[in-house]
Amino acid sequence: MRKEGISDKQVVIIGGGPAGLTAAYKLFNAGVESTVLEQDQTVGGISRTVNYKNYYFDIGGHRFFTKVKSVEDMWKEVLGKDFLLRDRLSRIYYNKKFFYYPLRPFNALLGLGIWNSIHIVFSYLYSQLFPSKQEETLEQWVSNRFGKRLFRIFFKTYTEKVWGISCNEVRAEWAAQRIKGLSLITALKNALIGNKNNGGSKKDVIKTLIDQFDYPKFGPGMMWKAVSDIIQKNGSEVCLGAKVEGILWSKNKIEALEVKRNGKTELVHGTDFISSMPIREAIQKFKPAVTKEVLDAANDLKYRDFLTVALIIKKDNLFPDNWIYIHDPDVKVGRIQNYKNWSPHMVPDQNHTCLGLEYFCFEGDDLWTTPDDELIELGKRELEALGFANKADVEDGTVVRMPKAYPIYDSTYQESLDVVRRFLGRMKNLQLVGRNGMHKYNNQDHSMLTAMLAAENILGANHDLWKVNVEQEYHEEIKEVDLDKLVMRVFSKMDKLGFATAVGSVSGLLIFLATIFLVLKGGKVVGPTLGLLGQFFLGYSVTVKGAFIGMAFSFFWGFFFGWLFAYLRNFFLAFHIYLVKRKLELLRFRDFFDHF
Repeated sequence: MRKEGISDKQVVIIGGGPAGLTAAYKLFNAGVESTVLEQDQTVGGISRTVNYKNYYFDIGGHRFFTKVKSVEDMWKEVLGKDFLLRDRLSRIYYNKKFFYYPLRPFNALLGLGIWNSIHIVFSYLYSQLFPSKQEETLEQWVSNRFGKRLFRIFFKTYTEKVWGISCNEVRAEWAAQRIKGLSLITALKNALIGNKNNGGSKKDVIKTLIDQFDYPKFGPGMMWKAVSDIIQKNGSEVCLGAKVEGILWSKNKIEALEVKRNGKTELVHGTDFISSMPIREAIQKFKPAVTKEVLDAANDLKYRDFLTVALIIKKDNLFPDNWIYIHDPDVKVGRIQNYKNWSPHMVPDQNHTCLGLEYFCFEGDDLWTTPDDELIELGKRELEALGFANKADVEDGTVVRMPKAYPIYDSTYQESLDVVRRFLGRMKNLQLVGRNGMHKYNNQDHSMLTAMLAAENILGANHDLWKVNVEQEYHEEIKEVDLDKLVMRVFSKMDKLGFATAVGSVSGLLIFLATIFLVLKGGKVVGPTLGLLGQFFLGYSVTVKGAFIGMAFSFFWGFFFGWLFAYLRNFFLAFHIYLVKRKLELLRFRDFFDHF
């Protein structure tokens, strides 16, 4: 490991996942070397790709799509042509049927039945008319947007399967944080200028509207292995099997890390430290120990763990989806990935299919401690029970466990996190990045962005990493302000009285001026054509008196038709906005599941 004295900046990064490696990559581009400490024997964290007998599979699926240009630029710099553009299809499996989402009326009607569908509609209308005044829990948040009936059918079973706790225990801010950038204004803007997902600018695309995404040909682990190789070729170190066992600090500053590697413990010194390790674990490793208040708060932060049972099946095509959400309460599996549909390169034999059955659990519980061979048998049984494949067609399988995959947003997490943040905020040379490092359930690009900004802070910037939001355009947001104002102006409500008065006034003035012009012009035959208005305007003639009568009638009819036009325009616009909002809520339905 690199020792002191080599450079003015000695950066030590805890964690070799997307966040840690991105920070090292950003620093390398600025000419600053770093040391990355990863306790596992491979890089990538939860974004790794496992190779089992040349069958590749993810720890959960990882789409590569972002609106953050710096993140996209890094992806392209590292992998370039090794990215594939993939079509996205994912459905919900409930009550032995597949459901698209956003829900398609005919599909939902056939799957749920008329009675259930009617209940869902009325439940939705009730939630819009009488929403819950409080939105403290996930159940309240979802019910306010989709209705209690749809919540019970599509959300409750799956959500509690994922988190292992009641929906009344999961905080509403988790859903609110996960579903950003999907406001009415963005939906209306999309209706005006279209979805530019194909060949357009990605910053104009609402994330939930994405039907395609980029994906490395051999999975996300390919990306992070490449980043690791690049930074090591340029002077930085990536130390695998290096477990941080102590964080030595004094006077609000990190002095060094105790690192165990190859059976030996050594001190790693640095001037700046970046950590993506679980924040609870980091607090537990401080030496001298933190106060009881801070330690208790850290210990109160909880995580949901995760395991994948990968099954190799002697069938070339089981279903067209990239992944399927399993809402069946009779099986334990929560989601099924079809890796060949992510990339054909993930499966060496195209006559076979590799599925990943994903189980959500707590480290140390019955599911987590079940032996691998029994988990593989469980996967076979559940796959057959769901009707996706026969047990006899499964040729092989393996199991991969991933601890602390998801930070849990329970009823006490925010208070505990605030206590921990106040303590860590005193550390002058320590920055927290990534999902577990910040106890923030975010996407890969969000983790990368926090790391990029942390690296910039070491180089002299002053970013507040806790304010980073994956859906923000950051510096690009200002460029869209004028378009937002234009959209709001186009879709604003028309003033019926004002528009009617304006049309009536213009109509009356035109008839008055035309009549006066013909009167002044004079002649044997004065305005025979305009005089025909007398058939419609009682008492009108091409005279000075007729000019005033014509102006009055024209104002009246202009006012009437102007008011009617404004009324109809507002009515149909309101109806269109209602349809957009309805579609928006259904899109949120899809986005909700995509963020598990």
